[in-house]
Amino acid sequence: MSKTHKKRVVESLWRHVEMPVVDESLCTGCGWCPQACPTDCLAMGTHLPWLPRPLDCVSCGLCTLICPAEAIKMAMRE
Repeated sequence: MSKTHKKRVVESLWRHVEMPVVDESLCTGCGWCPQACPTDCLAMGTHLPWLPRPLDCVSCGLCTLICPAEAIKMAMRE
């Protein structure tokens, strides 16, 4: 019995998904968004959150809902 290897095509699909974008001028660096992220794709940098694992993002929007400064918006990544 031969195993079928399916090629995982995520790059093209990933470009058509909304992901969190941080407005650096509004962000207070509270760190709530990485704590709320169910897939741990957000992390805190020195002062601001960033998206080190964008392919893990499921576009749930929890980070936008929990942000007290409303500094995160969901947008299409370019």
